[in-house]
Amino acid sequence: MIVYKYGYGGAEASPDISPFVVKLETWLRLSGIAYETRTGLAAGMPKGKLPAALIDGRMMADSSLIIEHLQAHHASALRDEHLNAKQRAQALALKSLFETHLYFIALYMRWCVDRNFTQYYRPKLIDYAKRCSSAWQRPLVPVLAPLLLPLVRRQLVQQARQQGIGRHSYEEVVAIGIAGWAAAAELIGDEPYLFGDRPSTLDATVFAFVHAELVHPVQSAVHDFVRSQAGLVAYHERIWQRHWQGACAAAAEH
Repeated sequence: MIVYKYGYGGAEASPDISPFVVKLETWLRLSGIAYETRTGLAAGMPKGKLPAALIDGRMMADSSLIIEHLQAHHASALRDEHLNAKQRAQALALKSLFETHLYFIALYMRWCVDRNFTQYYRPKLIDYAKRCSSAWQRPLVPVLAPLLLPLVRRQLVQQARQQGIGRHSYEEVVAIGIAGWAAAAELIGDEPYLFGDRPSTLDATVFAFVHAELVHPVQSAVHDFVRSQAGLVAYHERIWQRHWQGACAAAAEH
């Protein structure tokens, strides 16, 4: 089975600017499934987002759906069969905390805070646009970016408002974010993985979101809080050392 993973890339000491791309790639590593990384054009992918994966000629989108497909069809896939019913329920609840609650905190900090968007995210998006453009399109990116990025940003800011987080003040968003991360920090122990000595699919999600807070240079009190939590930092380092050490420097974009 041949797996090509498509993401955004371009995040210095991080494999990708998107936690969902990092989630999928971490799960592939936890499973021991060989794959090749490519930069993908989100607009051209199924569901118009990344990550996506080309698996035996079939293009698929959404990190969770890609993982479910591989769990059903790949012999090496991490299937969480070692988890009991209570642990599976806990995994689903924690997945929701990260992917539907803390995700929107991160989205707000990246897209709705002027300083972070201008200094960090905007340059990354321009770099991404250059890398997924053809040779003749690349010179146009600096010209078109000032026109198109405000439109994209407006859509994401509106998405945050529709979800609800964008209706709060910055201080209120920080308080909500810190409360969520405090709960996560309380639940992450000092064992090698979340449920003991063996990894689970949840480890891919939790690692990816902790990684984004620790490594991506977005500034906020939420990021400062995460970086101050010794348990979160130690958890990240355990998985980074076991499954990621040296990978970013060696990764080749296609």
